[in-house]
Amino acid sequence: MNGQHLRAIPFEELSQLIGERWKSTGLLTESEGPFVEDAVQLLKDGIDLVTDSDTALSSLLSYPVHATLTSPEGRPIVEDKLSEVSAHLLAAYDSGELFGALEEGLAGWQKWVKGFGKTLKRKGKSLFMPLRVLLTGKLHGPDMGSSVILIYKAGNHGIVSPQAGFVTLKERFGILRQLDWEALNQDHPALESAATISN
Repeated sequence: MNGQHLRAIPFEELSQLIGERWKSTGLLTESEGPFVEDAVQLLKDGIDLVTDSDTALSSLLSYPVHATLTSPEGRPIVEDKLSEVSAHLLAAYDSGELFGALEEGLAGWQKWVKGFGKTLKRKGKSLFMPLRVLLTGKLHGPDMGSSVILIYKAGNHGIVSPQAGFVTLKERFGILRQLDWEALNQDHPALESAATISN
């Protein structure tokens, strides 16, 4: 079944097909329900073959924040006072404010992001890119609000199999708390030498 065929079948059938795939490959413990439907809805545009759904879900559940922050593409985000955004984000997590917003769904998330941006005097890309990196561990991906809400739900519902490599939001905040921002803000000799060699 190719992408054109997958896009032509009704959503309910697509959700069932992909949900069964995720359960049979050991990513999820259930093949249907609100989490599966929300995940399929979020990820379906990046799925050309049913087997692509495994990679799409695994990517959503993973948290490669260290690799992202030390990559050449992540460097400008780190240099744009990412440690300050992280500190404010950790405070929002510690106070329960962030999870309270996530409980309200997309509307709660959007309201929270707007207030968070005002507090930091950031908006647009200077707000969303740091949040994306800190919460998803990635520079790119599907809609960030929907992704974060889905990650939050996955951590609360126990639907993700232990062997899926899922990093919950709670675990992500633990990782953020341990980051050595001073080391990340220093120039990376490996990156500099790679740039010198390529010139």
